[in-house]
Amino acid sequence: MHSLSTLTTLSLVLLTVLNPSSAAPATPAACVIAKDTDVSKCLSSTNIVIQGPFTVPPETKLDLSGLKDGTSVTVKDTITWAKSSKFTKSDFLFTLGGNKITFDGTGATFHGNGQLYWDTKGANGVDNKPKFFKVLTTGGSLIKGIKIKNSPVHIFSIGGSDTTLDHITVDNTDGNKLSGGKTLGHNTDAFDVSATGITIQYSTVQNQDDCLAINDGGNIKFLHNTCSGGHGISIGSIASGKKVDGVTVTSCTISDSDNGVRIKTISGATGGYVKNVNYTDITLSNINKYGIVIEQDYLNGGPTGTPTGGIPISGVTLNGVRGTVSSSAKYSTYILCAACSGFSFSNINITPKNSNCTGVPKTLTGC
Repeated sequence: MHSLSTLTTLSLVLLTVLNPSSAAPATPAACVIAKDTDVSKCLSSTNIVIQGPFTVPPETKLDLSGLKDGTSVTVKDTITWAKSSKFTKSDFLFTLGGNKITFDGTGATFHGNGQLYWDTKGANGVDNKPKFFKVLTTGGSLIKGIKIKNSPVHIFSIGGSDTTLDHITVDNTDGNKLSGGKTLGHNTDAFDVSATGITIQYSTVQNQDDCLAINDGGNIKFLHNTCSGGHGISIGSIASGKKVDGVTVTSCTISDSDNGVRIKTISGATGGYVKNVNYTDITLSNINKYGIVIEQDYLNGGPTGTPTGGIPISGVTLNGVRGTVSSSAKYSTYILCAACSGFSFSNINITPKNSNCTGVPKTLTGC
C-alpha cells in the first residue's frame, strides 16, 4: 500500500508532466559576447557570457549598464583592451549596471594594458588614462572572481548600492617598476567607493595607491582582504559636502605600503562628516610612512600641516591594529585634528612605536 506522502509526490510529478508550465522556468540560452560588437545584441538577455580570449579595439568600451533585473554575466578566459589615445580619466573601459546582477569572472582576467600608459604621474599626467571598471549595480548584486591586470589608473569605481564584491584579484605589480625613483603606476586605487550597502571581501590587491578609498556613502564593509604595495585602507580624501557614515574594516592585512589605517579630509572642506568607523583585527607589515594616520589637512599636492574642522570626524574605533612600520617610517601613529571626537583605540601594538597626536586626548592608546 502506498503511503499518503508517496501518492502526493506521484501526483505532483504527474501534474508537472501533464502541465509543463507549472515547472521551474528553464535558464535562457546564453547570449555570447565574443567581440566588442556583440555587446548590443546581448543587452536584452538575462544570461550573458563574455567569451575570451579577444581584444577590445582602441577607443572602445564595453558598456553593460542597464541590464535586465536578475541578469547573469559570466566571463571566460582573458579580455584585453588595446591602448587608446583619446580616452581620459573620465572614461571607463568596462561598465556594469542593473538590479540583482550576478557577475562571475572566476578564472577569467580583464587586462587593461596599463603598462602602455604608465608615466609615474597617473591621473596627474597626460590625461589619456582611462579608469577600468565602473560599478552601478543595485539590489543585492554580486561581482565575484574576476582578476584585473594592469589597469591604467583607478580600478573599481563603485556607485550604485547593495552590492558585494567577492574574491577579486587586482594585480598591478608591473607598475612597481621604477622610473626616476618613482613607480611607473600611480593613482591605481583598487576600490573607490561612493555608495551605500557595499561589501568587499576575500580579495587580494597589489597596486600603487589606496587599496580602499571611501569618498562618500555608508554601510560599507571591507572584510578579510589583503593589500600590498599601495597607500593603505583609507577613508577619503573627503571633500566638501561628502558624508561617510558607517564603515567596518575587519581582518585585513596591509603590507609594504605607505600607510596602514588612514582617514583624511581635505583642507578647508566643509559641509560633510566622517562618523561611525570601526577598524578591527588589522595586521600591518613594513609600512613606510604611517601605521595609523588621521589628518584634517590633506591636499593632493601634500598636507598643509594645519588642520581644519569643516569635515568633523567622530566615532572612530580601532581595536587590534598591530604589526610593524619600517625603521624609516615617520610615525607609528599620526593624528592631526581640528574637529575629532569619540575616538576609542584598544589593543594597538605597532612597532617601533613613534607617535604624534594633536587634537585628541594624549591618553588615547597608541599616542
